[in-house]
Amino acid sequence: MTDRPLKDEVLDELGDDRLDDIAGLLHADADAARHVVSGSVASLTGVLTDDSLTPGGTAELCQAIAQAAMEPEPRSGADTVGSELVGAVLGKVAEPAARAVAKKQGLPVEAVAGALEIILPVTATVLARRARA
Repeated sequence: MTDRPLKDEVLDELGDDRLDDIAGLLHADADAARHVVSGSVASLTGVLTDDSLTPGGTAELCQAIAQAAMEPEPRSGADTVGSELVGAVLGKVAEPAARAVAKKQGLPVEAVAGALEIILPVTATVLARRARA
C-alpha cells in the first residue's frame, strides 16, 4: 500500500494527454482540470464511503475490492477484470460525485460527468492496483 494520496496517483496515471482531454471537456485550462480531477477523486471516494455505510454497501464494496485483489497483475494496461470490478462499484457513485464536483467548482454537471468518463476508469485502475498490493 502506498502513502501517496490517491488523487496524485490518479493524476500521474492520467498523464498530460488525458488531462488535456479533460480540460477540453471543461473548456478550462490544465490547472482547472487538475482541480476537477482532485475533487472528483475525493467525491468518488467520499460517496463510496457513504455508500459503504448503508445496508449491503459494506459487503458489496468489500467483495469488489477482494475480487480485484485476487486478480493477476494487468496483462495490458487498464483493461483488467480487477479494474472493471472496482470500476463497477465506482460507477454507482459517479452521478452524485459529478453533481457535487460541478456544484463546488461552478461547472455544468454534464461537463463534469464527461470528465468522469475519463477519470473513473483510471481511478478504478489505481484502486485495483492498490488492492493487489
